[in-house]
Amino acid sequence: MPILKKLPGRSKTYLNDLKDLNKNLNPFEDVDLDDGDRNADMGLIMGEQPFKTRRDGEEEENEVNTEWHGAGNPKAKPLKGTLERICGVSPLKTLGKLGKGLRISGRNVWSNSMPHYSPGDSNTLPTEREKKKGVRRSSEGKIMTLFTGRRKEERRESLPCGDLSINTEAEACRRPSFLRIVSLGKLKRESMSDKGSQEGSEETVEEEPVAKTREPLSVLEILHLVNHRDLLLADTHMQELERECELLSQLPASESLSSNATLDSSRRKVKDVELLYEALQKEMWDVVRESLRQPAAGPNLGLVVLVIQQEEHADAAWAFREETKPERESFQSQPSHRPRRFKTKWRQAVAEAADWSLPLQMNSTAGQLANYLERLRSRMVDDIDAARRNAVAIYPEEFSAFQVYVESYHKAVAKRLRTITSGPLQITDVYSLLDWFYNIYNRDVLGYIGSKTPINYSTLEPILLQDTVERLEQNCLNIVKDNVTTELIHILDEEERRWGQTLHIEEWQCHLARSVIQRLKVDLDRSTSVNQFLGARVARCSLIGLADFLYNFQRKVEMFHDTQAEFGDRGDGYVSRTIALVNCCPPLRSFVERCRQCDPQVSEDTAQRANSSMDRIINQSVRVLADRLFEHIRPFFDKLIKRKWLNNAEAFEAIEASIKQHFKKFRRMDPPPYQTLVGEVHRRVMVEYVRAIMRGRIICTSSKMRKRMAFRLQDEAKQLRGLFKDLESNASWLDSILCHLADIILLEDTPSIQVEVAVLVKEFPDIRKKHVSTLLNVRGMTRQAERQEILNIVKDFECSSSISLLSRDHALFSDIPITSEMHCISLGFLRLAMTVTNWFSEQRVRRRHRSSVRNLMYPVYCACCM
Repeated sequence: MPILKKLPGRSKTYLNDLKDLNKNLNPFEDVDLDDGDRNADMGLIMGEQPFKTRRDGEEEENEVNTEWHGAGNPKAKPLKGTLERICGVSPLKTLGKLGKGLRISGRNVWSNSMPHYSPGDSNTLPTEREKKKGVRRSSEGKIMTLFTGRRKEERRESLPCGDLSINTEAEACRRPSFLRIVSLGKLKRESMSDKGSQEGSEETVEEEPVAKTREPLSVLEILHLVNHRDLLLADTHMQELERECELLSQLPASESLSSNATLDSSRRKVKDVELLYEALQKEMWDVVRESLRQPAAGPNLGLVVLVIQQEEHADAAWAFREETKPERESFQSQPSHRPRRFKTKWRQAVAEAADWSLPLQMNSTAGQLANYLERLRSRMVDDIDAARRNAVAIYPEEFSAFQVYVESYHKAVAKRLRTITSGPLQITDVYSLLDWFYNIYNRDVLGYIGSKTPINYSTLEPILLQDTVERLEQNCLNIVKDNVTTELIHILDEEERRWGQTLHIEEWQCHLARSVIQRLKVDLDRSTSVNQFLGARVARCSLIGLADFLYNFQRKVEMFHDTQAEFGDRGDGYVSRTIALVNCCPPLRSFVERCRQCDPQVSEDTAQRANSSMDRIINQSVRVLADRLFEHIRPFFDKLIKRKWLNNAEAFEAIEASIKQHFKKFRRMDPPPYQTLVGEVHRRVMVEYVRAIMRGRIICTSSKMRKRMAFRLQDEAKQLRGLFKDLESNASWLDSILCHLADIILLEDTPSIQVEVAVLVKEFPDIRKKHVSTLLNVRGMTRQAERQEILNIVKDFECSSSISLLSRDHALFSDIPITSEMHCISLGFLRLAMTVTNWFSEQRVRRRHRSSVRNLMYPVYCACCM
C-alpha cells in the first residue's frame, strides 16, 4: 500500500478509493472507460478543454504521492523493480506503451458492446454517441505525431508490410487525458513489480492473443506512408478516411453535429483527403517516370498498378452506390470527388513522362535540326525499349501498357514538331524535317518498335498535319525558285567576267557547269530522298530555272563570239575558250534529262527549251571551229580535180595534214559535241571535194584518162575514210560518195552507169539532175541518147520542202549549186575537145603506121645496093 501524504479531512476517503482502484485495475486486462472519459475525449476532438472531476484530481494527487514516497511496499522492491524495468526508457515512450494497452483494452470492450451496422444502410447507422466515439481526432493526432514521431516510425517498421493500423490508429483515435494516463501507468508498474517478485517461483503463463480491429490513421501518418512510397497501404487508409467523410455527409440534419466546429472539421477532413490524394498521385507518377531511367522497374511500380486497380474498383463501387441511392439522399449528400479515374490519369502521367524525357530543341541554328531530330529518334527508341524490358510486363493486359507508352511518345514527338514548324525554317531544315516525317520516323522509329512488339498503328495520329506538310513543301518550292534564279544569274555573271580576263590563257574546261549542277543537285537529291512527289515538284522548279539560265548562257556565248569576231585576234585562247564553253553542255544536258525523268509529263516542254539553247551553243561553237579549220584548207581544195592533180598529191596531203593538226586541239572537246564537230568537218570536206569535181575542170577524153581519174578518186576516198575513222567520226554515210562518183566515171556500158546512178540517188536523195549531168560531162559522155537514159533514173525534187525534210547532217548535194551556164560551156568545150582529141588521135595513128612501113622497107633497100 503506498504511503500517502496526510491531507486534512480526506485521508481515509482517498485511501479507500485508492484501494478499490488498485484492486480493480490491471494493465493486462481489458478496461472499459466510463462515459466521462469518452466525453472528455470528444471534447479534445472538438477543441474543448477536458473537464476534470473533483475525484479525479484527488486520485491523481494520491497516485503522485504514492510514487514519490514509495510507501505500501514493505520490502521496497517494487520501486527497484520498476526502476530496473524503465531504466534507459524514455518516459514518453513508457506512457505511450501504457496508453496503447489501455486503449486496446478499452477498444475491445467497446467493440464487443457496439452494434453492427452497414455503411450504406441508413437504418443501421450508428448513433450520435457511437459516431462521436469513433471520430478521428486529427488535431490531437498531429500534435502527438510531432511529439512521438520517431517512436511511431520504429513501431511501423516493425510491422509487416508497413501495417500501422494496430499501433498508430489506437493512439490517434482515443487518447484519455494526460493525467489519467499517468495514474494508470503508475498502477501498471506496481502490478508488474509485484508480478516480477514471483517470477522465480511461478511459471509464466502465455496470454492468448486478443483480436484487434484496425483503426484509421491520422493525416500525417498517411502522408508519411505516401512519402515513404508505401502507396497501397496509404491508399487503403485514404479510402477509409474518404468513407468517413461520406458517412458524415449522409447523416440526417437532426443527428449530425450542428456546431460550426463540427462543420469546419468535416470540411478540413475533405480537404485533407484531397491533399493526400494529390500527394499520392505525385509519388505514383514520379515512380512511373523514374521507371524509364532505371535498369529495373522495382517494386514501387507494382504498387502503382495495385493502387490504380484499387481506385478503379472504388470508382465502380461508388458508381453502383450512386445508381442505387434514392434521389432524396443524393440531393442531401455533399458532392463527391469520385470517380477519380486513376487509369486515365495514369495515361496522362505516362504522356507527361514521355514529354519530360524527350529532349528540347536548344539550338535553332540553320542546319542543326537534323542533329536534334536524330537525338529525338534515339531517345524515343531507347525509352520504348526500356519500357518494354522493365515496365510493360508489370502491367496487366487490360492496361495495354506498351500501346499507351508508344502513343504517349508519339504525341510528345508531334508536340515538338508543331513547335518547330511554328517558326521560320531554312531550306536545309525543311528538307531534314520532311525527310524525318516521311521516312525516318516511319522506318527507323515506328518500324523498329513494331518489329519488336506489335502495335496498333490506326490509333496513332500523324505527327504533322496535312496542312502543315503542304505548307512546308510549298515553302520549299518557293525557296528553290528564288535561290535558283538568284544564284544562277550570279554564277553566270562571274563566269562572263572571266572570259575576257583569261582569253590569253588556254583553258579547256569551264567550271560553270559544275557550279550550276552542284547548286541544283543539292535540292534535287534532298527532295528526291524525301519522296518522289516532292522530288518531281522540285525537279520542275529546277528545270524551269535551268532553262532560263541556259537561254541567258546562249545569249552571252553569242555575244562573246560576235565580240571576238569583230575585235579579237581569234588566237589559241579563243579556240580553247570556245571548246570550254561547249564542254559545259554535256553535263548540263544530262542534268536536264534527269529533271525531265522526275516529272516527264509536265517538264517536256521546258526540257526541250533547255536542250534547244544548248544545241544553239554547240552548233555555233562547232561552226566557229570548222570555219577556222577551213580558212586554212580551203585554198588546197581549189587545187584539186585539175590535170596537175592527176600527177601531184601535194594539195590533198596538205588538206590531210591541216585537219590532223587542228584536231589535236579539237580533241579536247568532250563528247558528244566532239562527234558533232568531227561529223561537220567530215561533211564539209566531202562537200568541198565534190564541189571541186562538179566544177568540171577536168574532162575525160579517153578511157585511160577516166581510169586515172577514177583510181585517184578511189585512192583519196580511202585515205579520207581512214582519216576520219581515226578522228572517231560517226558520219560513215559520207565514205561512199567518192566511190560512187569514181564508178560512174570508170564504167563504160550505159546499164552499169544507170545502176550506179540509182544507188547514188538512193543514198543521197538531195542530188539533182544537174549534178548527174555535170558528172556525165566530166566523164566525157556526149551522146544525148545515152545521157537521157541515165538522167531518167534521177528523180529530181520538184518541191524544195522535200529537201527541207532531210536532216542537215545528211545533206550533201544541196550545198553544191550547179548553174545552167556552166553546163552549156562545159558541153561546148567538151565537144571541141573531143574533136581535137579525135584528130590528134588519127594523126598519131598515121604517123605510127608510116614509121613502121619505113622500118620494114629500109633493110630491103640496103640489100639491093649491096
